[in-house]
Amino acid sequence: MRKLAFALLVFLFAAPAPAQDTLKPGDALTGRLRVVRTHHPNGTPITAYQIVVDYPKNFAKEDDFCDPKNPPVIFHLVVMDDKAKLVQLKRKLGKSVKVVAEDLMCSETAWHVGDAVIFQWHFTGAP
Repeated sequence: MRKLAFALLVFLFAAPAPAQDTLKPGDALTGRLRVVRTHHPNGTPITAYQIVVDYPKNFAKEDDFCDPKNPPVIFHLVVMDDKAKLVQLKRKLGKSVKVVAEDLMCSETAWHVGDAVIFQWHFTGAP
């Protein structure tokens, strides 16, 4: 009986942890950074910095604007008037980056350029 219990414990600790299959605030995303220049339907120019993720995942929290059959791949990183973030983004264009998404949702309006938008985010260690 002891051997069986020991074998069970070894199996439980040796088994890999299940992969996180959903995306929630505080999670990190890895992908290539790019910039897209487009126009809102009203004619206003939009410059959108985007991360095209390596491993798309559905949101953990249900979002009426998400399609559960197609997890978001392209995330619009909102910059607004944050000059320091803008400098960081420009330096990393075309490179693989890792960002922590603190406030995110699926795109709802023409101002959101991509499948999803991240309003609050920061760069983290190497991808």
